[in-house]
Amino acid sequence: MKHTPSFVTPVLRSTQSKVASERWGESIEAYDEGRFVEALHLLIDFLNPEFRTRYGNAAGDEFHIPHGSIVVDILIGKERLEIGADFLSLPAKGRVAMLRQVADLSLNKLMLPSFRLRGEKLRMEYACPLSQTHPHKIYHILSNICSVGDRYDDEFCTKFGAQRCYEPRVTPYPAEEMRRVVEAIRTTCRDCLKAVKEYEANRQYGYAWNVIDTAFYQISYFAQPQGQLLNELDKAVDDMDRELPVAELTTKGRAVLEHLAAMSDEELAADLYFVDMLVSPKRRSSLANVQENMKDVYEEATQAIEARNFERAAVRILYKFYEMYFYNDVQDDLNAVVVEALKEADGESMEDAAQTLYDALERIMEDDLESDEDDDEDDDECDEDEETDGEGAAEEVAVAIRKMQGLMRRMMGLGKNTDNE
Repeated sequence: MKHTPSFVTPVLRSTQSKVASERWGESIEAYDEGRFVEALHLLIDFLNPEFRTRYGNAAGDEFHIPHGSIVVDILIGKERLEIGADFLSLPAKGRVAMLRQVADLSLNKLMLPSFRLRGEKLRMEYACPLSQTHPHKIYHILSNICSVGDRYDDEFCTKFGAQRCYEPRVTPYPAEEMRRVVEAIRTTCRDCLKAVKEYEANRQYGYAWNVIDTAFYQISYFAQPQGQLLNELDKAVDDMDRELPVAELTTKGRAVLEHLAAMSDEELAADLYFVDMLVSPKRRSSLANVQENMKDVYEEATQAIEARNFERAAVRILYKFYEMYFYNDVQDDLNAVVVEALKEADGESMEDAAQTLYDALERIMEDDLESDEDDDEDDDECDEDEETDGEGAAEEVAVAIRKMQGLMRRMMGLGKNTDNE
């Protein structure tokens, strides 16, 4: 690969989390003081400050909040909380096979909530007394319902012909934007396949692995797909980390890219739309976390540049930058540094791109995220302390979610070495 892949402007310019971190501590405080309804309101505000007024009633005791292709119902009674979400209506054929899969989800994916069959409609439900609605617990339950419902409803519609209980609340991309993104997906696949062909011919399977996974991350970054296309990308990324020879992994990854490149405009466009998300499936980034995850590739890239192995440095840094977006809602200041470098490195020679990308990585590792316009601005010390507390709370929740769900997705730092294998 002589030049770096093209940078594609994402449909969402800001990748920052919508979480209002200051509401988290307030929610816990309200619960500890017995103000259970207020604690639940503050928890919803923590997830997104706009949702309580946009999707709740005037009394503040009933909410119907979209999350991807499902809607989460939150009903607050005088003594009891009820949370639920319609999943799917059973198909006329294949319902037994589908119910077997649902039983597997109940055992292995759904935690405290459970599936209930209401006539022909499957629904995820959970209820408990208000006195047992600690914010940590309710956050876990909401996250669990959102992750299972939004992922598997698309899969079951495709696999079993199940029917949605209602149409998802979505906003398709504008026509011009849709055409741009569809063409960018195909171009990304074609360019990656060309690079993989060169690497495989030279038996450089480590490089091939990196550029394939980077392509999956890149498509996810700029296209922000939903539905089954998102599921396919998630599965492709997971499959690239299976315990198989790297050459076999690249063959499988190449097949996915070929499949995506061959999809029709209509097939790709069907999963390109804006949706509200009650609980983000990604972590809220913090600079300390990103630095920890970038530490190994920073050392690797430093050694590669010193050895004038610019291709290795560029390929590995690109991989880590796009991986960061795949797993994190990236804060605006960090996003600005990375996007600036990705734009500048677009189509550059490996030597020039390696230095451009390395400079951005070095800024991240040295806490240098301020733009020139921000150099003269000093943040208020109290505000800094509050933000730090909020990041800690959000990180604590994210860690607890991963433990509870048992869905240990591959975190950053597990990329294949670019050495030949």
